[in-house]
Amino acid sequence: MKWVTREKPEIDRLACPWLIRKFVDPEAEIIIYTVLFFSKIWAKLKSIPNKAGRISTLLLLFLFHLKGFSQFPVNPDSLYTFIKYNSIHRDIVSWDSMDTAHQKCILSAKNDIDTLQCFVQILKALDDVHSNITYKNKNYGHYHPVEDSVYIRIKPLLDLAAQESGKISMALLPDQNGYIRIPGIQAFGETEVNRYARIILDSLSVLATQKMKQIVIDLRLNTGGNLYPMLSGLSPLLGDGIIGYETDVEGTIVRSWEIKKNNFFIGEYQTTSIPDSFSFNLNKMPVVILTGPLTGSSGTMTAIAFKHRPNTYFIGEATAEGYTTSNGYFWFSPDFTMNFATNFVADRKKILYKKAFNPDLYIPGGDNFTHLQLDEKLHAAIEFFKKN
Repeated sequence: MKWVTREKPEIDRLACPWLIRKFVDPEAEIIIYTVLFFSKIWAKLKSIPNKAGRISTLLLLFLFHLKGFSQFPVNPDSLYTFIKYNSIHRDIVSWDSMDTAHQKCILSAKNDIDTLQCFVQILKALDDVHSNITYKNKNYGHYHPVEDSVYIRIKPLLDLAAQESGKISMALLPDQNGYIRIPGIQAFGETEVNRYARIILDSLSVLATQKMKQIVIDLRLNTGGNLYPMLSGLSPLLGDGIIGYETDVEGTIVRSWEIKKNNFFIGEYQTTSIPDSFSFNLNKMPVVILTGPLTGSSGTMTAIAFKHRPNTYFIGEATAEGYTTSNGYFWFSPDFTMNFATNFVADRKKILYKKAFNPDLYIPGGDNFTHLQLDEKLHAAIEFFKKN
């Protein structure tokens, strides 16, 4: 059965869904309609002279509204309300105008994909490139256009990033320079998260055993994925303590990022379960972080976690624009999920990164992953070690 309420529920109406599902209808679907929808309903009801006619019309209007979107897996008003009050970018749009435009779009939708595109338009208005909707195993979102000249340059890197996803690589370079490449990591579930964290930790252990003096962490092919194994795996270099924060739209800290004995915590939530068995102290070791235009999402957040760490320098190019938000995964139905930006990320000094992360030394291009000795960014990192 469908149960209807208006937007902006407070304590009493927040408790009602639990009570309904607990004592009345275990399979209840709670639908949240916007005030605009109710105002349109009321405008129609006022023109009907008798009470019985108003009740009949009200039922018919709701039935028609529900039936009209029966092929869409989520009630459009509920999804709209969710985005409106939870997007980290919600302050950049006029919601009065958006309410009207969205209702017009929804009413003109002829099928589920048309309805879905109404929500893509909201992401576009929010200039939110980091959020996306997965519907029937296909992704929908808003993305910035890329100039042909830029695409020609980054296309080989995109292909390589996809090919190297999940493949952590490391090497001991001349003069005891350590090198570790952390690509995007798609890890789901506790076992996979811990496995990848362990691979990174073991790689650091091998390099430490080989007497490395400093290390380059290469994030250029890290287009995103699961942040947890990245920060847990690199924890010996980060050291115990606060390494970052998440904030709400007003800039208020809502949770911290912290390393505790090789494990990464978000607030009180422990994201990894790694035994405290790493025997090398690397938290003061000189580090250079390499970034590029593909570095995004958890790749960018890994760089941010190292910001203001002692003996740390950043070389390369600005990270992908718009991928510095903290996102959550929201399940609306078996074939409809949303990866949604709800917080900004700040470094350990509480400096926010709303668009991108910029390196200390800018070096455009010059990437050579096949022959590292010819890689211009890596060469600059080694030169930095020699001078410092």
